[in-house]
Amino acid sequence: MRILSRNQFAMSNFSRDGYVFNEIEGTFKGTLQFAVWGRKCNAIAYVELDDGRKIMCTAFQQPDNYLGIPEIDFGTRVEVVYERGKRGNIRLKSIQRAE
Repeated sequence: MRILSRNQFAMSNFSRDGYVFNEIEGTFKGTLQFAVWGRKCNAIAYVELDDGRKIMCTAFQQPDNYLGIPEIDFGTRVEVVYERGKRGNIRLKSIQRAE
């Protein structure tokens, strides 16, 4: 299954407990657990990393076309890349299927 509406997400049994926004630069591998449309024209992916951390990855329509989050099936192994932005904050640069 791919990205859910907010209503579908609310009716699911998925628990967001333990998921936080990532604050570390780097490349990480994990598994996409769920994805949902956000309230601000964004897509939110819930990823459980191989190191045990649970993170939320947010991508916006402009300029990134959601970084492909809506096309990734739940349970898919992914690689996420975070980098420091121009303002010094950590941001999601890419999320893609891992090989």
